[in-house]
Amino acid sequence: MLGAKDKRKPLPLLYKFAGIMLVGCFLILGVIGLIMPVIPGLVFLFLALFVLTKLSRRVAAYAHSKPWFRYHLLHMQAASGLSLGARAKLGVLIVARGVVQGIESVLYWCKRRLGVSRSS
Repeated sequence: MLGAKDKRKPLPLLYKFAGIMLVGCFLILGVIGLIMPVIPGLVFLFLALFVLTKLSRRVAAYAHSKPWFRYHLLHMQAASGLSLGARAKLGVLIVARGVVQGIESVLYWCKRRLGVSRSS
């Protein structure tokens, strides 16, 4: 499965540094998203793992051995055939869905916390 990727050239140090910085940013956003439901945290954690698979052969081998990663990677690759405008629209829709779901969960939490009944 990874035979073709095992023969890839090592990345320059600048690319590795930029990739590690990007992974760090995605991890921070992912953790914030797990704490604050308005930000879709799992999306950022998946992006961090995806970028990390490009930087490390070990991480790539581990991630590609997991069915859930292959499933989401397949969906990501399907979107790569879209035009740039269609990808931008898809990204906006995904973020909007995450924000709406986050707001719904905050409202649900507030209702439960304040003891608001359904009849109100």
